[in-house]
This record gives sequence, structure tokens and C-alpha cells, in this order.
Amino acid sequence: MGLDGVELVMAVEDAFDIQIKDAEAEKILTPRQLIDFVQSKVAVTSTSVCLTQRAFNLLRKSLLQHGTWKRAQIIPAANLSALIPRNQRRSLVGKVIDELGIKKPPAWVRPNWLNALLFGSSLLAGLFVAVFATGHVSGTTAIWIFMGVTILIAGLALRVTQPLCVEFPKELGTIGDLARWVMTHKPDLATATVPAWTRDQIASRVREIIVDVLGCKPGFSEDASFVKDLGLG
Repeated sequence: MGLDGVELVMAVEDAFDIQIKDAEAEKILTPRQLIDFVQSKVAVTSTSVCLTQRAFNLLRKSLLQHGTWKRAQIIPAANLSALIPRNQRRSLVGKVIDELGIKKPPAWVRPNWLNALLFGSSLLAGLFVAVFATGHVSGTTAIWIFMGVTILIAGLALRVTQPLCVEFPKELGTIGDLARWVMTHKPDLATATVPAWTRDQIASRVREIIVDVLGCKPGFSEDASFVKDLGLG
């Protein structure tokens, strides 16, 4: 499936809150087949909605509004760290989470190198103070001083470096992981309603999507070929 085909499928998924598998998409050769397929999917979705798919569709729609990606880039397997630059993560994800009505963003974490640096620096600071105090206090007291200073320095360092927490937690490695996170944190996701589409409504919306994605004229026949007549690459 070419890029236009992927864009078309994803636009239809977003519009009707459904999922179209690759094997299903490959069998759809005309607008009529697409309209009929969507109608069959909507009928099933109206009684049994996949919350993960709904969460993914909402997430993808919001990311596309706030970012510069194309639909084809926002797929479940896409790596979050590679997709969203560090300097944009907190701001962009914050906007998306706020738009979806979720109160708190994911728990950001520090880069591994920074954690190692803070740990080593805290130990060295505690050791330095303990060694300096060794000539004035007992060995046991020096140990307690070492522990106290290490914990104090570590606590201060963690607070000061909070703005540097820009890495996704390990359980959020992909867009699919983030969609599942949205599913569990968006309180009204399960209560959202799926509209009862008529065939005419589906046909009208599908036509709009085809014209928008493929750039063809709106007066095409439902039996036109996507490839031969509508320019699907």
C-alpha cells in the first residue's frame, strides 16, 4: 500500500472510529467497496467498541493537530523517543494530554547518564564530608554523616534537575503504549457514544475524505477504481 493509501485508511479510521487491517484494506478497490466496508464496521462498532482503538484514534488526531507529522508516521509501533524530540516532549505531550481531558501527563524520567551523574556526585560529596569529619568524630558517626550528606545532596539534586526529566518511562516505548496509557487514564473514554451512521452519511463523509487525500474531483462514481481513476498511488 502506497503513502496515499495509508493516509486514506487512517483518515477513514479517524472519521468513523474504526480499525481497518492491512489485509482488509488491500481488498478495497473502489469507493463503493470502502463505503460498504465502513457501514459493516460501524454496525459492529456501535455495539462493541474497542477502547484501545478509540484511544489510539484520539491520540493520533491530537498529535497531528499539534505536530508536523503525517498520518502514516503515527502508527502503534512508532518509537516515541525517535518520533518526538526531547526539547518538545513536555510541551507537546502536555497539550495532547490536556486536550484529551487527562489531568496528569505520564511520569517523565531523567536520562540514564544524568541518574548516574547524580548518584556518583552524591556519593562523592558524602564521602568527602565524612573523610573531613573523621579526625573529629568516631567512625560510626562518620558513617552516619556520610549517609546523611549523601541522601541530602541526592534529594536536592533530584529537585533541582526536575526540569531535565524529559525521557518517557520504560513502559511507554511506542505510540501503541501511549494509546493504552490514554485508555486507562481518560475517564470518559468508555462512555463516549458512537454515532448511528446512515449509508448516505457514510458515503458523503467517505467522498470528502477521498477528495481531501487524493486530490481528485468530487463527482466520481462509487464504482471508480482507486488506482486507475482516482490516482491512488
